[in-house]
Amino acid sequence: MQGVYEYFPTERINFGETIEVALRRELEQMGAKRVFVLASNTLSQQTDALTRVKAILQDRFVGVFDAMPAHSPRSALLQALAMAREVEPDLLISLGGGSSIDGAKLVQVGLAETIRSHDDFNAFHAQRGADGQIFVPKIRDNGLRQIAIPTTLSGAEYTTTGGSVDDIAHKKDLYIARQLVPVAVILDPSIARLTTEWLWLSTGFRAVDHAVESICSPTANPFTDATCIHGLRMLQRSMRRTKKDPDDLDARLQSQMGVWLSTSGMGRGQHGASHGISYSLAAIANVPHGHCSCVLLPATMRFNAKVNPERQQIVSEALDRPGQPAADALLELLEELGLPRRLRDVGVQREQLVPIARTVLATGQARFNPRPVREESDVLEILETAW
Repeated sequence: MQGVYEYFPTERINFGETIEVALRRELEQMGAKRVFVLASNTLSQQTDALTRVKAILQDRFVGVFDAMPAHSPRSALLQALAMAREVEPDLLISLGGGSSIDGAKLVQVGLAETIRSHDDFNAFHAQRGADGQIFVPKIRDNGLRQIAIPTTLSGAEYTTTGGSVDDIAHKKDLYIARQLVPVAVILDPSIARLTTEWLWLSTGFRAVDHAVESICSPTANPFTDATCIHGLRMLQRSMRRTKKDPDDLDARLQSQMGVWLSTSGMGRGQHGASHGISYSLAAIANVPHGHCSCVLLPATMRFNAKVNPERQQIVSEALDRPGQPAADALLELLEELGLPRRLRDVGVQREQLVPIARTVLATGQARFNPRPVREESDVLEILETAW
């Protein structure tokens, strides 16, 4: 057994406390004076979540950007960067799901590297070189960090990767640097209760995808097995509880903790074709990340079944369905949660399948799949199974 497990520079996870307790403590500990907030529009306009945050910040609050669409497109990032540059923050707070958290990461990149135009982003995202290898450009660290208050189960708060759609080229780009992981995370189930059911459960299935692809990865190790198997068990049980009783705050906290555990393998070379294809699916067909996992993970498991049956049985056991094919157990969970299971159910058009497959191969984002994905036909096999 050989390998390297990289710990990311997250300093604290605050769990089970309200933001009134945890955020105040974080602000004092970090000595922040000028705080810029990136909040989801729904939380900002339709709930009291932003009001609660502003009441805690008081005169530290210098502004908010609450118009970030799904997948954090470059056009919206440029607007957020213009606002942030004007107020010169010494700390960012994200309040919302993966788009808000990734938006804050990209604001870090943009301020550090003086990004002012659409094309300025091109120098800093991971890309495939002429030799076929993935090259990750170095991103300057100007010391600006983020506190994440996640309200979905995307897991973006635990990774050093920020995703953004190039909304001219229609592709998802990844920006990777150690300083992009939030310095602190606050898991407050009372804030999470404000999230709509479809978004909560679908991003929860995204976290299931994190766990499953880590368990099934060729680079799985005892540490990620311990965290991801237990995280998967916590996730599926708590999500079933939340579906039955949306006001069960203990179940929501259990899901949040399950995300923390299940994300321990992601961003460390353990994602497979489900994640790899989802980036292109999101960019080309505008499918939300959670729904990408819903429709792709069972099909990916069927594609991989011939090469990792023992690992897939571990997944079935963690789903409380020992002896059942993992793909079937995942489809059963999706049905119970009322989530989509087919590409056509999330608005994907058949003519989009080939462009998706070609983009997956061009970016190399499915290169860590247990069963090699080398040809367009490999990607199309998964997509046809999911169709």
